Amino acid sequence: MKYKIHKNFLDKSIFRKFQQLLFSEQMVWYWKENMTKRDNYFFNHCFHNQIPLSTLYMEFIEPLRDKLNWAALMEARANLMLRQPTSYQSRFHKDRPFPSTSAILYMNNCNGQTLLGEQEKIPINSEENKLLIFDSQIKHCAKSQTDVLRRIVINLNYFETP
Repeated sequence: MKYKIHKNFLDKSIFRKFQQLLFSEQMVWYWKENMTKRDNYFFNHCFHNQIPLSTLYMEFIEPLRDKLNWAALMEARANLMLRQPTSYQSRFHKDRPFPSTSAILYMNNCNGQTLLGEQEKIPINSEENKLLIFDSQIKHCAKSQTDVLRRIVINLNYFETP
């Protein structure tokens, strides 16, 4: 299974500004009943879904575009999971039904994880400013944290530049 990890992905000052926004009381979050199907709730803020939706925050998506150099962005969103007494995980899923690329930017340190591969279950720890890149056809899931109040990630789905 092929995947890449880039630590300290964004410039530190850009990352801190984005992190401060996401953890501030000014950030707008939307309730989602399920992460995939019939699993746990979470909060979401969609910046881009085929078209820009939250133009106020595109200044934070642009540095990701510049570094990843995508041909076309399908979706960019922030996901927020709240601490629970015991860890839970979403169902294993593919981000897209067609070949493309997924990336996850971890916005804070916590004991939550991303598990890659339904059989392999490769654990990717949540470490701030780390970027995980993988094929959108790889099944994966989110595993919640028990140590900090919030786990926030940025999920990206895009077509790579040939």
